[in-house]
Amino acid sequence: MADRIQIRRDTAANWTSANPTLTQGELGVETDTQKLKIGDGSTAWSSLGYLVDTGGYAAYADATANFTGTLQNGGSNVVVDSDIGSTVQAHDANLTSFVGAVDLPTADGSADQVLTTDGSGTVSFADAAAGGSVTYAPTAGSEVFAQNFNEWMSSQGYGDVRSAGGSTYISIMRGRDSTATNKAKSNRFIIYFPYTETTAARNAGTYNDGYASTSFSCTPSTRTITWNSGGNSYDRFHYFSTYASDAASTQQYWTIPGSGQTCLNGNIVWSGQSSHQFTIATFSFNDGGLYQNSNQSVGSGSGLQHNNGDRQVLPIDNSASGYVLNAGYDQSNSRASYKIITFQGSTSAPSIGAMTMCANTTSSTVDSVNMIPQEGIYPSSTYDFPLHIINYNVNGAYSKQAINYQGSVSGEINSGFDRNQYSAQLAFLLMDGSTPVVMMYDSYWKASRWTTYNSAPTYLPSAVRRWKPKNSLSYGGRGNFTHTGVENEFMCFEGSYPFQEPYYTGMVSLKKFKINPQTGEFTDVYYCEMDASVAGWWSKTDQNGWYKLYGLWGDDGNSSTITHLLVVRLDANYARYQHAAQIIDIPAASDWKAYPTN
Repeated sequence: MADRIQIRRDTAANWTSANPTLTQGELGVETDTQKLKIGDGSTAWSSLGYLVDTGGYAAYADATANFTGTLQNGGSNVVVDSDIGSTVQAHDANLTSFVGAVDLPTADGSADQVLTTDGSGTVSFADAAAGGSVTYAPTAGSEVFAQNFNEWMSSQGYGDVRSAGGSTYISIMRGRDSTATNKAKSNRFIIYFPYTETTAARNAGTYNDGYASTSFSCTPSTRTITWNSGGNSYDRFHYFSTYASDAASTQQYWTIPGSGQTCLNGNIVWSGQSSHQFTIATFSFNDGGLYQNSNQSVGSGSGLQHNNGDRQVLPIDNSASGYVLNAGYDQSNSRASYKIITFQGSTSAPSIGAMTMCANTTSSTVDSVNMIPQEGIYPSSTYDFPLHIINYNVNGAYSKQAINYQGSVSGEINSGFDRNQYSAQLAFLLMDGSTPVVMMYDSYWKASRWTTYNSAPTYLPSAVRRWKPKNSLSYGGRGNFTHTGVENEFMCFEGSYPFQEPYYTGMVSLKKFKINPQTGEFTDVYYCEMDASVAGWWSKTDQNGWYKLYGLWGDDGNSSTITHLLVVRLDANYARYQHAAQIIDIPAASDWKAYPTN
């Protein structure tokens, strides 16, 4: 049998009681503490130091060494020294940046409180807003009404009028300001529409159907609306008295924001015509919002008919110049066709190009994509994204054509999107790092990402969209998006009428959101409910109008972000026919609530 070597041992209490002197190199173990001492031949037990004073666990005293292995906890918590937080990062770089940017509270709040920020780097506990409560009572200028159009017509010696087709025939555009650095930030707005005098007026022999316009300017800092600084309350142009019916049966408008120019097509009774004719017309207005010039192309094989409503087209530069694919139905061949309309951002009317049939089309069906800009982002030879996109029928499926900053039109593009989708499409101009992209959505909010105008986009049908705008995409309801000045961030109303808020409470609300330029996903979604006790458009029950939302960029239009919001009501009630506008402050950070998503 092998020899056994046993170390001298006893309990800690017995060692202390006996207090022996161990010989040099002799070991003594406390059986209950697992601590060990080594004798030197002269020092009593109680005066000896322990070899390792850690309760049986190894101690590492080299403060200069690096640990490169894996720290195991064996299923239990790892106890670390208090110094670890000062030298060892227990979080990632993103959290480090956050902690450095904000002041966090040093004590707990009360039960059910939430963390809020003041927007300037201080985070604190505060009571949560009650569910569905209204937080936004905006500082608002007065809701200012234009003169009643009927009253104005009567003062001019004309008969009563009615709208030619309701709100879908009324349009508004950001008008021309020749002094603005960026025309798309102009504070001038122009409302224009066809009108038709009533039967009584016709019987009296004093009727005049045609087009009329009015305009107003905005001073954001004082929240002031000034109507018709250019002269008369209304400006009538291209009126005619030879046809005893509506001046227009369909009508669609396109504009480049800030150009003071528009083009339209439809089945219109133009000046000198005795009946409806397929027509293309272009109008221009001066800095004061008054009509200046027009061009027109009338008749089968010359004019086009589309559907109702208005659309925006992306500009090519700060002057609000660019090109529109005025698309519609050519009566001469029953095919989807287009004419290129050249905008020049001046008081000259846009020029009208030649009629061209859509590539490989087999029917008359055609529609336009509404283009939502980010002010200050423009195409180039490097970034040749589409300015305007049209949809049309090819053998029962839908293809697209697009136009670029040089006025070149692509061939047929038949991939990169759902070819079963036709109408109610819109596209946002986004920035992906340094690269501009156009994110287009169909009526089901499936996205297609365009980087060039003449190649198929990247189809993104399965991108997660926990929330999507419920903004109307039909007829005149596609102008409710405004860029905020923050990259890829936009605002909108949540309904075609702001009163038709679908988010539970029934209150009027604004929405704010961002768009991921790679996936098309809507992110950072917030809503802001309006306090109905504050006088303004949101406190009314009258819904007989069409509401448009615009961002204002300071008094000189040079702010990098919007400073105020403009809401315009386009009144379609022919007994009143009285448009209105109001400037309100942008909601503060504390007014926005995170929108619940699934």
